[in-house]
Amino acid sequence: MLQNTDERLPLHARLRDALASRIASLEWEAGQTIPSEQVLTREYGVSTNTVRKAVEQLMREGLLERRQGSGTFVRRPSFDGSLFRWFNFKDAASNAGKTVPESRLLKREIMEPDAEVAAALRLPPGAQVLKVLRLRLWAGEPAISEDLFLPLPRFARFADLPEAEIGPLLYPVYEREFGQVVAAVEDELSLGHADATRAALLNVPVGDPIIVVERTSMDANGAPIDWRRAYGRGDRFRYKVRLT
Repeated sequence: MLQNTDERLPLHARLRDALASRIASLEWEAGQTIPSEQVLTREYGVSTNTVRKAVEQLMREGLLERRQGSGTFVRRPSFDGSLFRWFNFKDAASNAGKTVPESRLLKREIMEPDAEVAAALRLPPGAQVLKVLRLRLWAGEPAISEDLFLPLPRFARFADLPEAEIGPLLYPVYEREFGQVVAAVEDELSLGHADATRAALLNVPVGDPIIVVERTSMDANGAPIDWRRAYGRGDRFRYKVRLT
């Protein structure tokens, strides 16, 4: 039965939400096959067509993938290097899958979020966040400075995790240490100018143009996991789109 789903939605959309919740809770791990259409049909008391529509939607969203002759598997989209697609660091767009960016955690502090951060993370009044100042490098060159905000108490242990255990990629840490699976990200770009702090971090003159990327990372149900404001060098900005 489809419990704890929005009854106003079509049946296949409710089933999609139910399956997404099971993916988000790590009931099915990355690379693991999900139950067959026949099993899901019996389990939820719906038609095969409803199951197919729900599974196809999750495939379009990148949470599942079908392997010919093997079944349907849980997929973990990789977004960790995707910020670099906005910048031309050693041809970051073509090498993102080959070169892992370096990462340095410069500062971690617990604080009360401002209105913008609280709204982005959908936090109640009085909530706290862990703010992380992070510098990302591409082939040893400063590339992106980030202010990362993690909701507490969910990510409380992140404040004390040794940097060696965190490594350059955050999303695997979210899943391994906190059971949080990033299923989608949303980026918003704007133009700014480097203040003294960003200029020193990015090795550019004060006042130089910088690109500001505000990113929300979300789970399979669309709930925010983290929010960040990333600053990248304007002279490295790149944007390419093909419309058909």
